Amino acid sequence: MKRFKRNNLVGVLPAAGRGSRLGAIPSSKEIMPLGFGHAPDTRIGWQPLTTIERHLAGFRAAGVDKVVIVLGPGKSDIMEYLRSGQQHGLSISYAFQETPRGMPFALDLARPWSGEAQTIFAMPDTLVEPYDAVARLSRQHRKSGADVSLGLFETNNPSKFGMVDIDADGRALAFVDKPKATSLRWMWGLAVWSPEFAGFMADMLGAVPADAPEVVLSDVFAAAMREGMRIDGVPLTRCRYNDIGTPEEFQEVVHRLAERERDALMKRLAA
Repeated sequence: MKRFKRNNLVGVLPAAGRGSRLGAIPSSKEIMPLGFGHAPDTRIGWQPLTTIERHLAGFRAAGVDKVVIVLGPGKSDIMEYLRSGQQHGLSISYAFQETPRGMPFALDLARPWSGEAQTIFAMPDTLVEPYDAVARLSRQHRKSGADVSLGLFETNNPSKFGMVDIDADGRALAFVDKPKATSLRWMWGLAVWSPEFAGFMADMLGAVPADAPEVVLSDVFAAAMREGMRIDGVPLTRCRYNDIGTPEEFQEVVHRLAERERDALMKRLAA
């Protein structure tokens, strides 16, 4: 197995969840088309727009060439759809989470592939716009020397997300997961972390009993911070974070993308 150097980037996409909030759907939500985009170099001139492929494009823009996708039971259609990743200019490997124990445990399955590389993490059932937001976060992470750099987005619905309190220099002060009420402004939706943090997370998870309450990623961030690790928040201004986990959210994104493609088509026809 190839080991990566510290200045390499490995992308990780956890896709083991079942997507039950969307009800009975014909495929994994990560590859459910949100519409079609203009693709003049393809046979039919169009290609499906899926959230996981948008993240792959974002990873590639950030300089990633190796991606690990974590799958679970019933999610093999993702592997069949993306295959080796060659069509996206990437090399994709797949890990399998047999027992769902939460996000951190899924992410830890990618550690044997990442070695000494920096890890870029995104949720493949979300849409981050523009797609190069992850490249902005990666550049800042390299400059800062932080153990973890979190991509922050503004939200008017904090009860759905992990909220972060940061100081004037962008250092994380506290984490609050899905608060019913809060004055915090920023939620985190992307992350880049060092091999030291990956090792810390592995050690922490190894001490968690199987019957313990679910550990969320914000818990790991907070524990690392207490141990002296540096966690920065990077506000990604002019970027948008879209969750597609419910029918209403999915439809909203589909409608907006359809309007965008329609406007782009009208401009091409008028040119």
